[in-house]
Amino acid sequence: MRFLAPRITLAIVAALAAMRAGATLNMNEGLWETTVTADGQAHSASAKCYTRTDIAEMEKLLRGKSSRVDGICRYADFTQSGDSVSYTMTCRLGDDEQTSAVSATYSGDSATGTIRASGAAGVTVTASSRRVGSCTESSFAR
Repeated sequence: MRFLAPRITLAIVAALAAMRAGATLNMNEGLWETTVTADGQAHSASAKCYTRTDIAEMEKLLRGKSSRVDGICRYADFTQSGDSVSYTMTCRLGDDEQTSAVSATYSGDSATGTIRASGAAGVTVTASSRRVGSCTESSFAR
């Protein structure tokens, strides 16, 4: 689990904190922090600044409509109902791949989500993200 958690944390942070205000989900752009809980232990990720451009690209990626590949995970089967989304995430973990069912709900300046890993690992990871302020410079290289 220790090897799995950092990679899943990265994917969760990106997935939960990456939809722009006025787009599809009820989530605002800005500086976001995320806490991930796995095996009963909470882990905080560093705060990330999501600009409108970052968020638009992440939305395309989750919907499977981006030509960009994040190098770690692939996304499929995106569905949305109101402020809630679900999709399948397949992440490369060294020589292995792990497929997980992801569900998340967005509420303006906060988001919560769950990743349920399939297979032998069978790990469930929860995440809670919240917008902590404004920012103008993306945390992501282009």
